Amino acid sequence: MLRLPNLLIVYLTQYVPYWFALRPALLKAGGIPLLTEHTFNLIAAATVLTTLAGYILNDYYDRNIDAMNRPRRAVWGRVLSPYFALILYTLVVGCAHWLAFLIDQELHPRDHWPLWVFPGISFLLFLYAWVLKCTALMGNLLVSVLCALVPVVMLLPEQRAIWLTSFVQPDAIQQAVALVWLYALFAFFSNLLREQIKDLEDFQGDAACGCYTLAVLKGPSFAKKPAGMTGLLLSLFVGLLLIFWQQTGAPEWQVGTGALLLFLPALFATFILYRAKGKPDFARASILVKIVMFAGVFLLLRNWPEDIVGAAQHYLELWTLDVGH
Repeated sequence: MLRLPNLLIVYLTQYVPYWFALRPALLKAGGIPLLTEHTFNLIAAATVLTTLAGYILNDYYDRNIDAMNRPRRAVWGRVLSPYFALILYTLVVGCAHWLAFLIDQELHPRDHWPLWVFPGISFLLFLYAWVLKCTALMGNLLVSVLCALVPVVMLLPEQRAIWLTSFVQPDAIQQAVALVWLYALFAFFSNLLREQIKDLEDFQGDAACGCYTLAVLKGPSFAKKPAGMTGLLLSLFVGLLLIFWQQTGAPEWQVGTGALLLFLPALFATFILYRAKGKPDFARASILVKIVMFAGVFLLLRNWPEDIVGAAQHYLELWTLDVGH
């Protein structure tokens, strides 16, 4: 019900690019970041709670579909009352909006972005759960765009600091901002592929409950084609990124790990999609995409702090010695 791994990825997608890329670049250029650890945690909590509220509402509207597609994992209507889902959704989304109000009071932005960003996302997630989920591609695109906004939100409070420091060290600031947008683009493609695979995986339950996804309207054989194209685009995107890393002097471990945990799983997922015969094949492709999504959170970061890299190398050496013994 809570989808804790997904919520963890949402949190890390904000934490990693901000604390390890954007903030260090601002400090190195002599800027003063607006966010403190407290205000960052408020934004991250509001983002996670908004996402959780979307999950709860989506499960409420999908309770009949989930009872067919995954009866053992269905919660609402089997374990808990569907009406409790609405109560829980109201509490969670209310907490998210209260946090948005606190963020606005702490940061005092001129455009009051917390007061319209988080409620706006909540409204779009409501539209998705209520109407757009059962449409051909529109729901998939909306969710993917919202996932892409997760790292971009961290640019909003630092707009002034980014603008001021861009005159001092323009290259470093541009690279840091570009990395945030790289996370957004990666999130869009990987989540779009995940959503398309999920529609194929849930084809039978969606069809029985009148949910007109592309797989229901045109059949799984047809729906596999745009999903496969998304898989190829994701593979191409990762492949170009690996080439860029290699040509710009990235560490060999990063290029090799990127090929192993990003490029190959994305390519294999695409290959499985083209040859898929049933739900087990779609489930395997979905697992591969989840590996890509989780690994990408860490591997997209070009430069890790030296103390973290040194600690990782130290533990890797210890692990190698233990295996040797």
